[in-house]
Amino acid sequence: MMAMGETWVTMIGNLTSEPVHHPERVHGHDVVSFGLRSVERRYDKERGEWGEGRQLAVKVTCWRKLAMAAFSCLSKGDPVIVAGRLRGAETAEEIPAPLGLPELEAFSIGPNLARCSAEIHRLGRDRPRAIPSAPPPAGNPMVIALEDAPVA
Repeated sequence: MMAMGETWVTMIGNLTSEPVHHPERVHGHDVVSFGLRSVERRYDKERGEWGEGRQLAVKVTCWRKLAMAAFSCLSKGDPVIVAGRLRGAETAEEIPAPLGLPELEAFSIGPNLARCSAEIHRLGRDRPRAIPSAPPPAGNPMVIALEDAPVA
């Protein structure tokens, strides 16, 4: 359930540090944290090239199953998409964030497939996915699917 005034965000960026596991650090739950930075890319018309623009860095904190999955899968430099709640530390017992960095309490993390590839392993799934015998058709799969669709 969401409280009034919470700030929910989705951030696209790269890990700036290796995930750190804090076993049973807060209320007996596994906690993992890592740095995340998003760098704006802007086209400079005068120079005719792309360059870096503004940057945003946050400390990401993950709990329970998400924490363990992030710890086992992610490494410094990985391109990810993180959705969660942006907040500040509430008590002194919480894991301290580096000065000046807001904290993003993650509820969902995924690979940025525009910048990497990934193999999905669903939790609790026993059977492996079947490997297709033929390569996928060339071209945009959405266009091919639309071309093959029946016309009404």
